[in-house]
Amino acid sequence: MNNTHPIYFERILEGDNTQLIKASELRRKVSQSIEYKNNGYDTCLQYYAELQNIMNSNVTCKEQPLFIWGDYSTTCWLYEQLNILTLLSHWSIEKAVDNTPKDAKDWYLKSVRYEMDALTILKKYLWKDSSISNLAIMQDRFHLGKAILYASDYYYNMYNFKECLEPIRRSYQLTELASHVWKGLTIDDKLKTRKALALRQLAHRLTDDDCGQRVALMEEANELLPSDINISNDLKRWRGQNDSVYYHAVETDKTINVLCLHDFFQILSTMK
Repeated sequence: MNNTHPIYFERILEGDNTQLIKASELRRKVSQSIEYKNNGYDTCLQYYAELQNIMNSNVTCKEQPLFIWGDYSTTCWLYEQLNILTLLSHWSIEKAVDNTPKDAKDWYLKSVRYEMDALTILKKYLWKDSSISNLAIMQDRFHLGKAILYASDYYYNMYNFKECLEPIRRSYQLTELASHVWKGLTIDDKLKTRKALALRQLAHRLTDDDCGQRVALMEEANELLPSDINISNDLKRWRGQNDSVYYHAVETDKTINVLCLHDFFQILSTMK
């Protein structure tokens, strides 16, 4: 996250002075949270509400505010909204990670929604400052990729709450899709872990008559995640059964199908 700089709305705008001072103070607190690496979600949410109120009110500008984030600045209010939404999604993920699977669910949903809101903001741009137009935050695919990744985290959280095939398969599928939408996401470890766990659950869905397929699935899972004791134990058990009882070929036609963007938007409509 980039550091920001204070803005004194009450000095540069004409309107409800109490509201403007409140917005200035909230923005300073957001900046302090970034500087001290604290989770400033609650303050950030309040500031975003005040920011929207100002933008939707009849205030007039004595001078345009300059929104500075790190090394970049612009007078565009939409850029301010994008940065705040990005902070809200980031801090929502932090909240989710710090909670139990049951309590984390809503935080993952919020993170997805904030990134989708950022996409809506981007559509409102009629003209983009060339000095910021190449930034990741200004790209549709950046926010879409993060929304898909956070949706995958939502399903992985469901899997942690109750281990079964459907949520871990969906989590892997969405992680794989996110990796194609925005190449800058660092998710190789998530991809390997979630695919390995999905393969294990897929193997558990099979019967003893499919022991060769089980072994094939678990061999791939073990290559992806050799540190997982449950995968190692399942592979050892089913390999032993197949070698001593079933003698089936160690091969499988079972796969985890990939998703397209249309699938994601259908999934998004069911997330709640």
